[in-house]
Amino acid sequence: MALVGAGGTVIVALVGAMVELLRRQAGALSEVREHAQEARDQVANTHSTNLRDDLDAVASAIDRVLAHQEQHSEDIAALRSDIAHERRERLAVAERLDDHMAASAV
Repeated sequence: MALVGAGGTVIVALVGAMVELLRRQAGALSEVREHAQEARDQVANTHSTNLRDDLDAVASAIDRVLAHQEQHSEDIAALRSDIAHERRERLAVAERLDDHMAASAV
C-alpha cells in the first residue's frame, strides 16, 4: 500500500512537471510566433512590384547617372582646356598689341 502511494505521488509529480514544461514551451512558442509575425510585417512587400526588381531598377538608374556624370566631367575638362587655350591666345595678342603700340610710340 505504501508502495502504491509513493508510486502515485511520483506519477503526480511527473505529470505536474510535464504540464509545467508544456506550459513553458507553449509560452515560448507563442513568443516566437509573435516575433516571426513582427519580422514578416517589417519585410512584407505591400505593393505590386517585387522589392528585388525595384532595387535592380534603382541600381540601373544610379549606373546611368554615374555614366552621365563621367561624361560631364570629361566635357568640363575639355572646356577648361579650351578656355585655357583661348586665354593664352588672347594674352599673346594683347602682348603683341602692346609691343606694336610701344614701337609706334617711339
